[in-house]
Amino acid sequence: MTVIIDPTSVRDLAAMNDEMGVLTVYATADPRDKSASPAWRLAVGNAIGALRSGAADDGDRERRAAVLDRLDRLQPEIESVLDAGESGVGRALFAPVSRDEVHTLNVQMPLDDCAVLERRPYLRPLAGALTLGAPAGVLAVSHEGVRVIDLRFGVAREVTRLAFDLDTDDWRSMRGPASLAQSGSPSRGANQLDRFDRRVEDNLQRYLASVRPRLSAIADEHGWQSVAATGDRRLIDVVRKGLSTSPARRDVVLLDRVVESLSTNEIAALVRPELEEDRRRRCRVLAEQARDAARSGGPGTTGISDTLGAFRENRVAHLVLDGTRELRGQRTSDGRYYPHGERPPGESDAAMAEESDLGERMIEMGYTSGAAVTMLPPEAAGVLAEEDGVAALLRW
Repeated sequence: MTVIIDPTSVRDLAAMNDEMGVLTVYATADPRDKSASPAWRLAVGNAIGALRSGAADDGDRERRAAVLDRLDRLQPEIESVLDAGESGVGRALFAPVSRDEVHTLNVQMPLDDCAVLERRPYLRPLAGALTLGAPAGVLAVSHEGVRVIDLRFGVAREVTRLAFDLDTDDWRSMRGPASLAQSGSPSRGANQLDRFDRRVEDNLQRYLASVRPRLSAIADEHGWQSVAATGDRRLIDVVRKGLSTSPARRDVVLLDRVVESLSTNEIAALVRPELEEDRRRRCRVLAEQARDAARSGGPGTTGISDTLGAFRENRVAHLVLDGTRELRGQRTSDGRYYPHGERPPGESDAAMAEESDLGERMIEMGYTSGAAVTMLPPEAAGVLAEEDGVAALLRW
């Protein structure tokens, strides 16, 4: 089954659970590596080999046999993920050991090079892709109208064209050589042409103003967090005024450059740096909002302990996490997580199990509980440097 990256699909993946294990494979095909054995393919192959060796040493005979058999049967799917000729820069595979289902995805952005076998899928690279490859829109505005482009996870697709089609049949007296000849005056003819151009411009601006509600509806429908509007400054200002009334979660980036003649992919490449910078800025603002809310006693938390406590109460609306941090802790027999040094009432130290990756567990809890998850890029992670790299906005 091919996975389409969206909150619902990721929530379904996060809910996948197999006591025998779920195999997760990520690969990022580097198009610059033209060798017969690319480094990324070797890295993933070595990681899978390590999983096989670990399974062969497993003292649980039933699990050892199940994992080794499943790895053998998954070999064709694994080879497809590692095939340099396949489409997609980033590839992933998720497969429970105890069931025959296999989930794969391809995106045009980097993921990771790794193979993991745990009770649940490994989601950290996917969470990073959802943060930095989030859906965005491009509005290429020109005198021809508006080209509307959807850009998500490195893939650009033209959604529609809103064409400006002006009927000027009754404007004949304002243009052309005949007008100039009848006037008997070059200056009067030039004025006529100026009036014609101004009238076209006025009608174009009225048209752009009229399609603003439709553009906002398209942005809502496609879940765009950011919109880049390109074209002549006067024209994109008209479009921006409509989008600025959209929800505060959406940013509008203006690029004063006409790109109507470029291909969809060329337009996407032109605006991508601006949109990526906007996403990084949004991440920083979000981290600051969560931190400031926690400090002021509002609906926010910072740090491992308080954020885990909010998860236990199902209050987390948006988890904000520095993905480079190694967060360790412990868990109870019924699956509750705590930082080291914190033991819940009624639990003995002997009953607490070591948890080597609390960050991954929080990502799982975020997605399965319906919370949003943002993985902070390095440029924004410093906001939470004193808070263990963890914060959350709460439901209440």
